Amino acid sequence: MNLRLMVVPLLTGLAAFGLAVLHNISGVNIESLNIPAAMVGKTGFTADIVIKRLADRMHAIEVQAQSRAGARDVMVQDDGGPAAVLGEYFQLTPMLRVVQTSFGLIPYTFSGEIVIRDKKMVMILRGTESSGASSLIQVDAAEDDLPSLLDKAAYEAVRLVDPPLLAAYQFKKDYLTRDFTRTEDVIRRGLAMGKADTHKWLYNLWGIVHYQQADREGAIAKFRKALELDPTFTSASLNWGVALARDGRHQEAIARFTDVVNNWRRGDSPDTLAAAFTEWGFSLALMGQTEAAVAKFRQAAKTDPTFSDVYTAWAEVLSAAGRGDEAQLMTARALQLSPDEALYTDNLVGRTQSLPAVAADH
Repeated sequence: MNLRLMVVPLLTGLAAFGLAVLHNISGVNIESLNIPAAMVGKTGFTADIVIKRLADRMHAIEVQAQSRAGARDVMVQDDGGPAAVLGEYFQLTPMLRVVQTSFGLIPYTFSGEIVIRDKKMVMILRGTESSGASSLIQVDAAEDDLPSLLDKAAYEAVRLVDPPLLAAYQFKKDYLTRDFTRTEDVIRRGLAMGKADTHKWLYNLWGIVHYQQADREGAIAKFRKALELDPTFTSASLNWGVALARDGRHQEAIARFTDVVNNWRRGDSPDTLAAAFTEWGFSLALMGQTEAAVAKFRQAAKTDPTFSDVYTAWAEVLSAAGRGDEAQLMTARALQLSPDEALYTDNLVGRTQSLPAVAADH
């Protein structure tokens, strides 16, 4: 028997197995959902369909939040993805599931059921973290309103998986109405959950909420709290500096922007560093140091050539200095990069930095 012929398929299988496991490191797995047979017969929605729609809604919340986190994989048990396909091909599916769970490669796993109670649909989801901690979600909706039930379940599931993500999502919704009550509720509940690694992000966003309500001192207090938890947290340093600069405290603001530059590390968001240089330059310009300001704008543009705010600020400073032709070129560059101002949920730049009139009047 030629042992070499046996070794090649085995090594190929192990290599594929490794790739399949690593593919789902940041996954959320929805394993199973039991649905009454009567409901399936009436609506045609099988458990697989409902699970897929729930996963889609969770993913939609993340996409709309557009926060610091990259898109998290939301998997279903038989989603046909790399893990499922490779596991079936090499007959490794049970092993994949064991290794993914045992080594903490799936941070969250959900399973549950839908039941009918008093002419209402009730979805019960049991969430289990890789650490072994468990949580229970229970939401309800009218018996014929499955979309509403899925929306509520997805909202609560994301709250468990990533509180800052849900807070960012809610902030974007509340920004349109100027009532941040629900955002603050998500933040408070997130802080009460005990996930210490998320708290700095929640306090940072809470500071942005205060800033949007024209409460700069309240905003600074939250940014300070975030930095107490992580003194190298560049977003909170940047935001604290912006709040100081808008109060005309430019020397204090520059000290915060300096902290951003000193603490920024490879892997951090480049737009945070670019924003620090941009704000630093704008403070210098307001202190009458135009050439020093332009030098900071150049640093910002070099750090992140796609960061449109630097060109907007640069144009404003050039225009004030009587250099209209150069200012027009910078304005055109800003519009080319970002015709619509972004609504950030991490940093006080773009639309988030500009207070709407209703807040500015307070």
